[in-house]
Amino acid sequence: MVAALGLLAVYPVSAADEEVSGLKTGAVELTLEPSLCVLAEGENLCRDRVRVSWRAKQNRSLCLYESGESDPLDCWQESRSGTHTSLLETASDIQFQLVDASGRGPIVAARAFEVIADAKRYRRRRRNPWSFF
Repeated sequence: MVAALGLLAVYPVSAADEEVSGLKTGAVELTLEPSLCVLAEGENLCRDRVRVSWRAKQNRSLCLYESGESDPLDCWQESRSGTHTSLLETASDIQFQLVDASGRGPIVAARAFEVIADAKRYRRRRRNPWSFF
C-alpha cells in the first residue's frame, strides 16, 4: 500500500513537468503575440508590435526569418528559448520561420501573422430594414 502511494505521489509531478514543457524531444514551439490584426474600414496598413518567442526542450542554434527575406531577424546559439520583438507595417499576412542556424535548411517551426480586413460588409443585419423594432 505504501509503495502504491509513493507511485501516486511521484507520477503527478512528472506528468505536470511534461505538460508544462509540452514539448517532445527535439520539438520547438513558436508563438506570436498578437497573431492577428483586423483592419478597420478605411485602413489599408496594419501597424502593430509583434513579439515572437520560441522554446525547446533541448539547446538549439536557431535563426528567425520573415518569409521572403534573406537576412535573419535574430539568431540564438545553443539556447532553449528566445524572444524577438518587431514593429510591423503590413497589408498582408507575414510568415515567421525558425530555421537551424547551421544553414538555410529545413524549417523547424513556423507561424503566421494574419491581416484581416473589417468584415462588416459581410455581416447580415440582425433585423429587417422595414421593421420598427
